[in-house]
Amino acid sequence: MHFSKNLVAALLLSSTLFGQAVLANDLEGHHSPYLAMHGKDPIQWSSWGEEALEKARKENKLLYVSIGYFACHWCHVMHKESFLDKDVAKQLNENYIPVKVDRELNPVLDKRLIEFVSVTNGIAGWPLNVFITPEGYPLVGGTYMPRDHFHGVLQTIGKRWKDDPDLIKGKAKDLSHQLKGMLGVLELTTKEHSIGSRRAEFLKKTMEQADDLQGGFGNKKFPNIPQLSALLTVNAIKPDPEIDEFLRLTLDAIISKGLHDAIGGGFFRYTIDPGWLTPHFEKMLYTNAQMPILLLKAADYFNEPHYRAIALETLDFLSRSMKGGKAFIASLSAVDEDGNEGAYYLWTTEELTKKLGKQDASLAFAAWDLDRENDFSFGNLPTSNESVESLAKAANLSVTETSNRLNSIRSKLLKHRSSSRQLPRDDKQLASWNGLALSAFAEALPYQSKYLKTGNQLSAFLLELWDGKQLKRSAASNQAGTLLDYAAVANGLLAWSEASKQPRYAAIAAAIVDQAWKLFYREMTWHESSNPLLPNAVAQSHIADTPITSPETLLLEASEKLGGELMKKRILSVISTSNRSINVDPYAYASLIAFSLTTKVIQHQP
Repeated sequence: MHFSKNLVAALLLSSTLFGQAVLANDLEGHHSPYLAMHGKDPIQWSSWGEEALEKARKENKLLYVSIGYFACHWCHVMHKESFLDKDVAKQLNENYIPVKVDRELNPVLDKRLIEFVSVTNGIAGWPLNVFITPEGYPLVGGTYMPRDHFHGVLQTIGKRWKDDPDLIKGKAKDLSHQLKGMLGVLELTTKEHSIGSRRAEFLKKTMEQADDLQGGFGNKKFPNIPQLSALLTVNAIKPDPEIDEFLRLTLDAIISKGLHDAIGGGFFRYTIDPGWLTPHFEKMLYTNAQMPILLLKAADYFNEPHYRAIALETLDFLSRSMKGGKAFIASLSAVDEDGNEGAYYLWTTEELTKKLGKQDASLAFAAWDLDRENDFSFGNLPTSNESVESLAKAANLSVTETSNRLNSIRSKLLKHRSSSRQLPRDDKQLASWNGLALSAFAEALPYQSKYLKTGNQLSAFLLELWDGKQLKRSAASNQAGTLLDYAAVANGLLAWSEASKQPRYAAIAAAIVDQAWKLFYREMTWHESSNPLLPNAVAQSHIADTPITSPETLLLEASEKLGGELMKKRILSVISTSNRSINVDPYAYASLIAFSLTTKVIQHQP
């Protein structure tokens, strides 16, 4: 994008100090822990909404929109460095309408502004900082900024806005129109693809991005659950041994190295290194809801019981560590109560020896590779280094005895960790992520009947969010749900209805699916929010996967489960179209392609 740097330079020609009226900080006591932690900032934060936009228009001020989430380490850093600073607060309060956003409560706004910053700045992430004109057009944005740099940016943008706000408004509006064309419907086409050619192209381009040596994709290792699940589905049509080998390599790395918590179960969000050893330590509900489904699928495909065991262990972790009443909370922080990243999960030699004794400590070190070199500040992270069989042989013990000792060691360490260390929790209960969790418990119910109670409680929670016409985004507010909320909740209820043999859940899911089609699909395009506040809302012919399976795919899957001519017609209207994005980068649309290659709606056409 050659225009990005020049455009940003041209945009920074502008700020005015029209009026001194300010908004009170309305975040104190907010149901979002991320927003609540900013409630005592000297900045007069506003929540995102029409009131903030109206205030910006009335005073002719730029909105400064700061987006983050509770488990984000650098969001906490910028909070301490900048948002508690009185000089920064003075700049924001006098010259801007400061708005603080929890990305997990406003995922569609977050997605749009992430896309904007990615295009104009080359990189995006959290904390996300975006300046928006009073009319709602994004102007310029970036990610984490140290205090002095951020203070300078506020001064520069403020001065340029004061010099010529009308020029800035025009530039931002023009840019918004350009981005809408780029990010929206791209060369919609009905060009036919044979099943074979589409499958081959997807496998070819996806494997071009694969790390054949260490598994996964890219240098930072995310679990890439939608892509791995799609590879399993698509490769099963006509198995390729090389792809099977890559999948095994990747899945084994995911469950045995730094992404997986070997003591307490569950998975971290990603590792910062290509070898899967150094995680970013936050645990997200959406990761730990989707991973069991992937592992259960892989267990069946590869006839690998160990994958199934880790899947069930992950659900047990959710039930033990992320339950909040009937439903599950959003995340566990990467930093402990003292602000130390990862310290909750790390162990020193002295601590292990003291808690376990020399003999068990020796077994723990061998089992979890605890004497390897590392870059951690507070100890080492257990990773599954050896099989139980090899450990038993080395210790001249039976496999059963070795396994029992390891389970005992794990229980001791888990008990000590839980009783002596504290980990902040984001206790928001989101519709979509809990819908994903319900699907996971439904998949696991045939293996563990104890999940029946959990699934029934979770289903009851989700039904409380549905009033017959509208689905709420979260338990603690009346905010309308997004397409992802509708799709994930409907899918979860359908899966649970089938697994638990309770038809009433399927009937409610059918109503949610029908409403989702009416709210979010119009004129062959998807709208992820029913009430976008920014102008030039992006309509997409297809929605790419993120760390979460595309809501488009989830709704298509739910629609196919329901069956009937209307659902069949709706599915065909979606998968019979394509665009440049899906043809150029099928990896990004992995779940949709896997669905289109396996759906009975297509296969049963004459």
